[in-house]
Amino acid sequence: MDQRTQGILLVVVMIAMSLVFQVQVKLLALSLTPALTKTGNWQDIAAAVIRNCLTWRAFLVVVLAGLVFILWLLALTRLELSYALPIASISFVITAVGGGLWLGEELSWIRIVGLVTTAIGIGLVVTN
Repeated sequence: MDQRTQGILLVVVMIAMSLVFQVQVKLLALSLTPALTKTGNWQDIAAAVIRNCLTWRAFLVVVLAGLVFILWLLALTRLELSYALPIASISFVITAVGGGLWLGEELSWIRIVGLVTTAIGIGLVVTN
């Protein structure tokens, strides 16, 4: 397998891992909402936030962030930045669709048109 193919595969794995990362960050943020909207003294609020950040989900988020970063570094050793970044930016489209499907977030027609337009633009940059 040549360097370019390896780089593209690394970016694809990174995109998949980024989707899981972003969904887990959203779920972690939702678990922090009660602590952050709590009324009371700041010590109680800080303790609630810390408790919520010492969970398996917070640990998973940190691990995924590190793995995504390492995959990106590995991909950049095999691809030109001007090629790798447009490929990696498809993760915005995949994460938006994944958020809609996985988390039940709204995917309006205008949002879908914007995502398709973004994907077409990325495709044009990558194929050139």
